[in-house]
Amino acid sequence: MEPIELRVRPAGASDLPVALQILTQAAEWEASRGMVSPWPVPFPEDRVRPSLERGELFLAEGADGQSIATVTLQWEDPPFWGERPPDAGYIHRLAVRREFGGRGAGYAILRWAEDQVRAKGRQWLRLDTLTARERLHEYYQDFGFLPVGRLTVRGLDVTLFEKRVPASAEGGEAPSGAHGGATPSVRGPK
Repeated sequence: MEPIELRVRPAGASDLPVALQILTQAAEWEASRGMVSPWPVPFPEDRVRPSLERGELFLAEGADGQSIATVTLQWEDPPFWGERPPDAGYIHRLAVRREFGGRGAGYAILRWAEDQVRAKGRQWLRLDTLTARERLHEYYQDFGFLPVGRLTVRGLDVTLFEKRVPASAEGGEAPSGAHGGATPSVRGPK
């Protein structure tokens, strides 16, 4: 499959149904494969709307303007990471439409998030995922994230991951076979 060109933009109020559709599709896909998932079907609006209202919800679009993925990028995350100095960005609810899976969209969005963190003068990109999701752990570790802890939040056993974001885009290494991304357009691996 050909790698995908993405443009990541802030979601507006009219984009909420699209983001919910992408998240629901991801949750359905996980359930159909018997994966452990904290995401209900359908994905509830009340779990996404606050991120939209705070300007933390984003959509990734292809060159044709079609929404391919959604992600939430927060600048603090006390429920999972506690009170911290303003040194990181926090990824939540990264989901890619299944028909675009395997074409580098997830890594392209993570590179975009690194660019946002760098632009804010912060040094870390952090996320959490269920401890039982070992393949997802490998995915994030292949991108350069390191596991730094485990905890239980809202009854979920999660592993915390972080990645140092170099001060310049040239300062870090992209995953094997990946191209460096630039905002606003980013490219997945070939």
